[in-house]
Amino acid sequence: MLLRKWIAGGVCKSCARLDGKTVVITGANTGIGMETAKDMARRGARVVMACRDLTRAENAAEYIRRSTGNGNVVIRHLNLASLYSVREFAKEFIATEERLDILINNAGVMMCPKWVTEDGFEKQLAVNHLGHFLLTNLLLGMLKRSSPSRVVNLSSIAHVGGNIEFDDLFFDKRPYSPLLSYKQSKLANVLFSRELARRIKGTGVSSYCLHPGVIRTELIRHILVQYPVLKIVLSVPCILLMKTPWQGAQTSIYCAVTEGLESKSGCYFSDCAEKDPAPEGKDDEVSRRLWEESARMVGLNSRH
Repeated sequence: MLLRKWIAGGVCKSCARLDGKTVVITGANTGIGMETAKDMARRGARVVMACRDLTRAENAAEYIRRSTGNGNVVIRHLNLASLYSVREFAKEFIATEERLDILINNAGVMMCPKWVTEDGFEKQLAVNHLGHFLLTNLLLGMLKRSSPSRVVNLSSIAHVGGNIEFDDLFFDKRPYSPLLSYKQSKLANVLFSRELARRIKGTGVSSYCLHPGVIRTELIRHILVQYPVLKIVLSVPCILLMKTPWQGAQTSIYCAVTEGLESKSGCYFSDCAEKDPAPEGKDDEVSRRLWEESARMVGLNSRH
């Protein structure tokens, strides 16, 4: 029992209401994203679920509307593996929405085989970092106009030991490793969140990064396909040692709504508390270089 409680981690205790506020959550149709969307809706927010699969998204949105009594939950198409899709989403959002108070960059892929996107990027870095980097920058003007506002970036403890290989970001020169690629993308999330906080200081927009915990979600599907034996090995321990999506969503919710967190912009959180990221997650020179390189790859002015 104590072990289960320890694994479950912190719970967001804030009772903050979000009436009149608008929240965008990427990958909100399943797992942590759906639990986060449900919590935001329960607090009275207008929730925009930015998802790739619109059928599943509508099913999730309908479940959230029914379970929270908040009918102001909408879905919008967003494929983070496509820069065109990210730009189209941002264009439509800016044209049709009045404000943006909280952007939760939640969607991600984990340890998938080597797939190359339509833009020529390796998929894990494209979805986990570059898509969210572009999305955040395109919506920054609206976040500033709606301030005080927040950007919440989901990373992982997997950023520990990660490395940004500037000379071979997409594994074109070295053998592809799903794990090293994932770690690189999760370190990129930490560095992006930190550099974003530095660049938007004084604008009323805050940036936070977090490790949600090890969760029982669909994210591990590629690992189980690659290593079927793990399905048997993990089945029992996984139930004991992994968080539920509701437990995993708590730190995202904490960073999104907790009052007085503005002074912690740029910080890293886990189990609803500030934690120290790995030393590689605090390298300001690498975070600046990553920003500039990312801006170049997605076609943004790096001073944007």
